[in-house]
Amino acid sequence: MNKTNTTTLVVGSVTNAMRGRTLLLQNGITATVGRARPDERTGCGYVLTVTGDAARAAQLLQAAGIRVRPTL
Repeated sequence: MNKTNTTTLVVGSVTNAMRGRTLLLQNGITATVGRARPDERTGCGYVLTVTGDAARAAQLLQAAGIRVRPTL
């Protein structure tokens, strides 16, 4: 069985989620856009589910001006 390392990053808006997914894919990080669970939502409530190095993903997003919100 192949176990993957996935992390959920809360980004707030669908626009930032889509921009972030594109940025991460361009940098070799697999990411999907989804709706945040009700307990994770602030604002519009969108997340990026990242496979691989979540710290690097968060750093890339923040460098591009996409705020990664803490999970509740």
